[in-house]
Amino acid sequence: MAIDVVAARSRGFAVDGVALVAVLATLACAAPAIAVISFALSPDREGVAFGGNLLRDGALGTLTQMLLGGGGATVLGAGAAWLVSLCKFPGRGLFEWALVLPLAAPSYVLAYSYASFSWAGGVSPIEVRGIWGAAFVYAVGLYPYVYLAARAAFTSQSACALEAARTLGTSPGSLFWRVALPLARPGIAAGASLAMMEIAADYGAAQHFGLTTLSTAIFRAWYAHQSLHAALQISAVLLIAALVFLMLERRARGRAAFGGGSTRWRPLPRYGLSAPMGMLAAAFCALLVFFGAALPLAWLARLALLHANIGDIAPALVNSIVLSAMGALITLALAAAIAVTARRSRRLGQASLFAAAMGYAAPGAVLAMGALAIFAAAREAGWIGGLSTGLALTALFWAYAARFASAGVQPIDAGLSRLSKGLDASARTLGAGPWRRLIEVDLPIAAPSIAAAALILFVEILKELPTTLILRPFDFDTLAVKAYSYASDERLLEAAAPALLIFVAGLAPILILSHGIASARAGAR
Repeated sequence: MAIDVVAARSRGFAVDGVALVAVLATLACAAPAIAVISFALSPDREGVAFGGNLLRDGALGTLTQMLLGGGGATVLGAGAAWLVSLCKFPGRGLFEWALVLPLAAPSYVLAYSYASFSWAGGVSPIEVRGIWGAAFVYAVGLYPYVYLAARAAFTSQSACALEAARTLGTSPGSLFWRVALPLARPGIAAGASLAMMEIAADYGAAQHFGLTTLSTAIFRAWYAHQSLHAALQISAVLLIAALVFLMLERRARGRAAFGGGSTRWRPLPRYGLSAPMGMLAAAFCALLVFFGAALPLAWLARLALLHANIGDIAPALVNSIVLSAMGALITLALAAAIAVTARRSRRLGQASLFAAAMGYAAPGAVLAMGALAIFAAAREAGWIGGLSTGLALTALFWAYAARFASAGVQPIDAGLSRLSKGLDASARTLGAGPWRRLIEVDLPIAAPSIAAAALILFVEILKELPTTLILRPFDFDTLAVKAYSYASDERLLEAAAPALLIFVAGLAPILILSHGIASARAGAR
């Protein structure tokens, strides 16, 4: 099937290099996931009788956390979105962007911070541990996914519908339950799906709290039982679950586009809450920011000052910076090729975007196992020897690209949306080839978005734990691996410094995101 990789010209046929890179990026994103499914369905040569028990326990543990942690995140995020979108209370403008700050910290960093509250020298007599401790960490750390999606759904609603309900004497509570919530339900469902995908993919927090989930079962099958086949079978189940949630999120997001009932865009009518209710609303939002970001950040800073192990974490910091920078550059190149091709070729673009989305939906442990299975098959075939440092880094960069290409595509595509089709057509008419149009037209226009994408990719790779843990070369530690190693040994004081650096690094893209939140609604001032 010809798909724009070869473009007909008067002199013959010339290869479209940008489209070729997009094809390679599509294969790179899809190959680990495809490998997981294919190798999991292959005949079992290891006799893994324990695989069924691990799969059962992991599925039950994951489902429990998705219901508890995901349900809590949904309630907290939807409630906060309703308050800042359609109510007036003290500090509303501040909380509008501050409520996304918990996204800066991965779940395992929050888990290490809260777990240290009740240890010797801690400040809380209430222990944060076990199933309920993990559910609390997931709820306060992942509610921003629901908040952002629900806020977008609330603010995109027609002002006419809300004003009509108010004219009929509808109270704020009734307006929420009978008008705003039904219209925003698809957006809330999309945010809840994203939060539950993150819970299913998490390894660090679940492992620290001693839970058996599908992610921890993968590690147990691979490390404790030395069974690659069992790990791949569990990975396949987790991958299928992630793809189901991806499709549900896409469907919900598509339905959310039809939430409005009018083309009249005016500032949304906001209810002026009474003084007591306004204080309660402000307290609710303040507690979310406090428990999701301020408290764990301050506590990690205190522990890091008590034990400033700079010499211990300096090599891990250097490794993290180098690994994240190189991984971000590789992933950015593939993401740019996908984003540009998606605007030039509909068929190839859709395939590339789906492959990138599939990689982003798949947990890091799943993609790492897929890459590991491919290298293991190549070794059995005699194509390579052992997994040397160079091959391990190659597999790691490959898994990073497959995992985060979609995170780079989205901002680049937003930047390219400013490029009119006429401009690209004019450049093509003047004889500019695909590479020249990319370098002289597409990239300069999308430069700010590309810079934002590079920052996002750098931080995402810096925070990634399971992929790095599985594929890293021997004795090659990053900040995430260092924090995990310390926390696994119950050395939470030493884990504070690398966890704090990860938290602070994650604040940069979150602050960029927060900066544009206030103008997220069409017609907003």
